[in-house]
Amino acid sequence: MTNKSEILIESGTNELEIVEFLLKFPNARGEMKEQHYGINVTKIREIIRIPTITLIPNLPSAVVGVFELRENIIPALDLTGYLYDYPNYSSNNKMIITEFNRVQTGMIVNDVSRIHRITWADIVSPDIVQDANPEQSTITGIVQFPGKRILMLDAEKIVADIDPSSAIDNSGKDERFDHKIRVFTAEDSAIIRKMIGNRLSSANIEFESFNDGQRCWERLLEVKEHVINGDAMSKYLDLVITDIEMPKLDGYTLTRQIKEDEILGLLPVVIFSSMINQDILHKGESVGADAQLSKPMIGELLSSIRNLLGVEENH
Repeated sequence: MTNKSEILIESGTNELEIVEFLLKFPNARGEMKEQHYGINVTKIREIIRIPTITLIPNLPSAVVGVFELRENIIPALDLTGYLYDYPNYSSNNKMIITEFNRVQTGMIVNDVSRIHRITWADIVSPDIVQDANPEQSTITGIVQFPGKRILMLDAEKIVADIDPSSAIDNSGKDERFDHKIRVFTAEDSAIIRKMIGNRLSSANIEFESFNDGQRCWERLLEVKEHVINGDAMSKYLDLVITDIEMPKLDGYTLTRQIKEDEILGLLPVVIFSSMINQDILHKGESVGADAQLSKPMIGELLSSIRNLLGVEENH
């Protein structure tokens, strides 16, 4: 039987479930504080007690070692050490095993609280608290609950810091599109947004990027008005690339809204997400996605753009 959460996500109702966890650290006066964080359930493989960790030299400072789980060797990351430069792990801690971008990571936290069901509209973009360099931010959104504020962890940025190849795979040939192509990209992680933009630029693809699905949708409605007034769609846009996880409007809902629109529905939509695997392809298909690709394979993304737009490859 399909459970309720699957139905909600498949139908593009803009809902998700997050796991809330705690990190404890001292403030400037040495007083112990705690901060509530959240991560999408779909990125979590399991939650376990601290396993036996093997120390290995020359690892990034917050990676305390590696451990074996079901014949896989997985890095163990002390999240408090990474985020607050305060090493704080013991056998009493919990470990969240994440899996995305084809990479598993054990994230050590002080405690795991509960699962919340919320909507992406409940998640406020962190623009107001990010400093002048948002690419260094480790949060993608903020959720306000009575008496507490949960920060949505940018797990992709953190794992990319540990293993840059896990974020965007730049292998493959460097190609350029002679035909003028215009693309919108929706991606909440600043570091991933920059990496995608760099590769699109090197391929001679013009693009506008948005850090949440709602801003992308509002821009699409502006394009729609131009088309209604007689302009060709290709003057503004040829294709949309969207992540799944985003504040305000997730990628599934954005895709569904595009495909249900009589004008915008003609645009190809590519879902490009670390969450893509065989088990959830049906969710993108149900909202009309033209292609679904897993990060970090950006070479496949460029090939997909070429195929969907019928652009011949340069020889």
